Amino acid sequence: MKMTVDSPLTCYICGETSDRATVDLIGCFKDQDAASERFEEKHGREPESCLDVCSSCQDENPNHARNAREKYGVYE
Repeated sequence: MKMTVDSPLTCYICGETSDRATVDLIGCFKDQDAASERFEEKHGREPESCLDVCSSCQDENPNHARNAREKYGVYE
């Protein structure tokens, strides 16, 4: 998957893709392959772009977000 600063991001938790921006992958999962595989199991489809956790899901599901970040790693 080729990533640019203009690429949309897909939330690992809710599955929504939006035009949230990132710089140098900050906030994206390091292990995109493993996260994508689990995303497909959860949502029944491939993610549309790089995976991260959106701010809404972070606020609504902080434990799930923390666990996902610990499991897949995050660029900081």
